[in-house]
Amino acid sequence: GKLSAKARPALGVFKHEAVAVDMSGGALYLTEDLPDGGLYRFISEKGLPDLTRGDLEIASVVERDGRSYLSWHKIPDPSAIEAPTRNQVESHASFNGGEGIVFHRGNVYFSTKGDNRVWCYDTDSGEIDIIYDMRESGNAILSGVDNLAITPAGDVLVAEDGGNMQIVAITPNHQVMPIVQVVGHDRSEICGPAFNSSHDRLFFSSQRGETGSNADGEMFEVSRA
Repeated sequence: GKLSAKARPALGVFKHEAVAVDMSGGALYLTEDLPDGGLYRFISEKGLPDLTRGDLEIASVVERDGRSYLSWHKIPDPSAIEAPTRNQVESHASFNGGEGIVFHRGNVYFSTKGDNRVWCYDTDSGEIDIIYDMRESGNAILSGVDNLAITPAGDVLVAEDGGNMQIVAITPNHQVMPIVQVVGHDRSEICGPAFNSSHDRLFFSSQRGETGSNADGEMFEVSRA
């Protein structure tokens, strides 16, 4: 950090978990880590990267012609002085334990740990879809869904908080396959998957390492042979 941390009250007071940035759309998408947490969108007044002023919105779900779409509603009081942020819009959709979130080519992908689902929201059409649901998947190898990363080909990489301590890929046609597994770290979780700019190295961490203590976290690199 070259600059000191600065509060951004326009982004609201709630249990912030993760954020994805849509530079072209001038928006941030934010998850909330609660069983009835919301999915939020912040539209910058002056355009990103300015975060001083803007509208904080929460999503509700509208069903139309057998499909689900998001509708966005402005939060009256982002400071949450009178009421919790998510409760200020009665029709808000509850997402069970919002976790990782990424933006890729017009789509927002995010995970919800309470029901082991991974979602895809199309920012152009407004449609939202579940691309992985552990209870309904024919290959339910992914559990403890948490942090996300995405490949240039559009594969969604999901890091497990527990589970088999794997990073699992969900392909564009919704196939599920493990990419890497950390052995002997049963009291830890995989977090922070990220690529370098060339996408030939994948970095991630085991938050608590082999001992289960945050002091013993480890970082890993996967590179092309």
